[in-house]
Amino acid sequence: MAEEKLQETLRDAGRASEPTAKQDAARCKRVEDALYRRACGYKVKLKKSYKVKTVEYDRDTGKKLEEREDLKEGFEEVHIPADVRVCAYYLNNRSPARWREHPVDAEDRTLDGVVDYPDMELMDDPSDRDGEEIHGRM
Repeated sequence: MAEEKLQETLRDAGRASEPTAKQDAARCKRVEDALYRRACGYKVKLKKSYKVKTVEYDRDTGKKLEEREDLKEGFEEVHIPADVRVCAYYLNNRSPARWREHPVDAEDRTLDGVVDYPDMELMDDPSDRDGEEIHGRM
C-alpha cells in the first residue's frame, strides 16, 4: 500500500513540474519578442552614478567656505543597435522561402560559368560589321 502511494505521489510530482501548453506558448512568445527587439534595435534606460561638485561661498567676503563632492544617481537612455546576425536568423526562420543563406536551388548547384539568357536575342559580333556604326562611332 505504501509503495502504491509513493508511486502515485511521484507521478503527480512529475505532472506538476511539466509546463502546460499555455505556459509553453507564453515562453515562446517572450523569446520571439526578445529576438525581434534584438533584430530591430531598441532603447534602454541605464542607471548611472554622477559625481556632483558643490561649492559654498561666504556672501560677504566671497571666499570659498566648503567644497564637497556627492554621488547622485540618474538615468541615461542608450540605444542598443540592431544585430545583423540576429536579423538574418529571424528572417531565415520567419520566411525561409524568401530569405535563405544560399538562395541557389539544389539542382542549380553545378555552376559551369555559363550564363543562359533565354529571353534575349544574341547580337552579332561587332567586328563582323563592315563600316557600320558601332555605338555611335565609326
